[in-house]
Amino acid sequence: MRRPIFFTGTGTDIGKTHVLCALLTARRAAGKTTRVLKPIASGFDPDALSATDTIRLLRANEQVLDAQAVHAMTPWRFKAAISPDMAARLENRELRLSAVVNWCLDHLDPAGPTLIEGAGGVMSPIAEDGLNLDLIRELDARPVMIAGNYLGTISHTLTALRALDGRCTVIINEQAPGPVSATETALTIARHAPRADVRVFDPDNAGALLDILDSE
Repeated sequence: MRRPIFFTGTGTDIGKTHVLCALLTARRAAGKTTRVLKPIASGFDPDALSATDTIRLLRANEQVLDAQAVHAMTPWRFKAAISPDMAARLENRELRLSAVVNWCLDHLDPAGPTLIEGAGGVMSPIAEDGLNLDLIRELDARPVMIAGNYLGTISHTLTALRALDGRCTVIINEQAPGPVSATETALTIARHAPRADVRVFDPDNAGALLDILDSE
């Protein structure tokens, strides 16, 4: 079975879902199917379902948009827009890393790539007893880390790469014009993190990144 690919970020609201949706759309356009999982979602408002990351991923992957599909992709959903461990405590629910790990392993696609989106940044708690980093390691997943192009992003990205032992694909997602070009930011990060594969996300050519999903 292929190792899952875990999408994380240098922090929250960095564009993980945006980039992942673009890749799913490009892959569907290429005639390929993909299993995508987002096991945990905070800030999940059932009254604004169409705006949730889960629905965005389902739509990009051309899956049925119903309650069953939402539960199948995201079994742990919390209303508070805070880290999942805190959101779970507010709802008096248990959220243990082992349960998330076992669920993910049970839902991997044996025939193709499985993409898993985390919650928050690589060092954010994703359970009461574990971080996104711990989930990546427990799943033996290949990490893909989304970074921005703002003042400070080089430090944030290199710090996160140290946590990942430098072995990671980094995608620079320029949400707004940065102090330098995204390409220059990528070159600087790559110079200081030679084991990382650093790319720049082009929303008009997401297909250029599809090799990330097919490589081992």
